[in-house]
Amino acid sequence: MDYWGYVALAIVLGASLLVGTGWWRVAFALFAIPPQRLTVQHLRLLVTLPRDVERINMILPGFARGFNAMITAPSEAGWRSYCESLPVLCQPFAHEGAAMGYTLRHLFRYNPADFEERLVKQQPEFRYLYYVGLGFWSGMRNHDAQKLSRVVHGLDPLHRYLCYDGYGFKHAFFDYPKDADRLGRLDLLEGYARNVAFQGVGRAFFFLFMGRPEVLVEHVGRLGVHAADAAAGVGLAVAFVNPDRLEVAQELAVKMPSEWHDHIHLGMCFGLKARSINNLEQFERDMARLDSSVQEAVYTSIRECDRVELLMRSEEEVDGYQRWREAVAEWMADHIRYPLAGVKSSTGEKEKRFYPEPRAEWNPDLSGARAKSELTHERPGVNRADRWDQSGGVR
Repeated sequence: MDYWGYVALAIVLGASLLVGTGWWRVAFALFAIPPQRLTVQHLRLLVTLPRDVERINMILPGFARGFNAMITAPSEAGWRSYCESLPVLCQPFAHEGAAMGYTLRHLFRYNPADFEERLVKQQPEFRYLYYVGLGFWSGMRNHDAQKLSRVVHGLDPLHRYLCYDGYGFKHAFFDYPKDADRLGRLDLLEGYARNVAFQGVGRAFFFLFMGRPEVLVEHVGRLGVHAADAAAGVGLAVAFVNPDRLEVAQELAVKMPSEWHDHIHLGMCFGLKARSINNLEQFERDMARLDSSVQEAVYTSIRECDRVELLMRSEEEVDGYQRWREAVAEWMADHIRYPLAGVKSSTGEKEKRFYPEPRAEWNPDLSGARAKSELTHERPGVNRADRWDQSGGVR
């Protein structure tokens, strides 16, 4: 073999090694998001309190690094290990960023069944964040409503709506400050997808304006018929960002207009439900420091949220996600003192210290008759039919 033959052999072996080990993915570093660009200072967010600046400067760069790890890590274990190396508070945001990079990691090949299998079912504790991150990617790619609908089609019938949340968040967080009219593209979404997208707008507005509640209210109010959807996003974001200091979320909640309270309340419930799924042990530690009445309000709301979710899965209706949210919002208005301050005495329950019961475990394969069975048979860790008498059912 002559000189050039050896050179060619070395190139082939080197290329085989790069492909076989996954190290070729380092080339994707060209698409990486510089974490230092996602800070309060660089983005000029209206975040004023030092405690909030410190927190946001942990969360947003963590999101960027999760994305970077997903697209550049040689193996699946690499990006997962990075996410797990972060403080528990920041892990969900890194997983959300990782989900945003999923399609890029797979060379723009996307299949909803593969997404569910490779991401959601591998770590279901971060399932909500994965759908949000996927929708965020559609926003970054400027997908139109039809393209986004094709991305969402085939995903979990309830949780897929969170893709629209991520889509709305992207357009509000990055585009709205430059041109408020860019939110007009959300009006092209059909049905309840549009409402969920504006929930994402509300989450983004929380990050943009959290230091000035009056400015936050002003911008949410400009959304007209979708102001309530955005208010739910505000409630979700403030609770999800502050699970270890819920009083911060409650302080903001009482500053919101009364006509938004039911929606803020709903968002807070879903935000805390997500946190309880992410890491139950940490969640219980965070809740343990709160007044017993607040603990009772939180755990009771989450339990009802779980119950209605199982009910919606058993019925397999196309509008299940909307009905899920509306039922929980109505139930909370009737039973929980705003904002998650306690359980209303009108429920007839005696005042008592509340201790959480085992949570229902989500099964990604749960549907139809199996879901109905979960609702009607007692089994440890699953919401039971005896919850119906306390809630009065779903109206």
